[in-house]
Amino acid sequence: MYKILENLATDGLGEPSELSGYVDCEIGLIDDFRIIDVRVLPEFDAPSSPSEYKLNIMRVTSYLELGEKVVVCCSHGMNRSNAIALGVLVQYFKMDFFKAWELIQSRVPTCTIISTNIVALTKLFKVKFP
Repeated sequence: MYKILENLATDGLGEPSELSGYVDCEIGLIDDFRIIDVRVLPEFDAPSSPSEYKLNIMRVTSYLELGEKVVVCCSHGMNRSNAIALGVLVQYFKMDFFKAWELIQSRVPTCTIISTNIVALTKLFKVKFP
């Protein structure tokens, strides 16, 4: 598990790499961090719809608002989990998009958010590349 902030982390849960529905998501804790399983998002194909990004960001922020620590998990902790964590940093913690992305890259050595997720998040948050 890689801590991005004291109350936000990312990790990998292993196989399966994609889940067919939210009902199949892992529930529980890693250490004292609440698991938010985002393996329902596509791993490599076309990006998820904006509503799927919003839903998963909201899943994380709802626990943060309750004062819980959250670990966002995908299969390997490299792409989808970090993309959602990026969205959480921007939306909930009000961080600048690029500073948030740099923070994740500095704290998560395995971070490899694919370009389709970055493009989708920049559209969601109306961010333009400099």
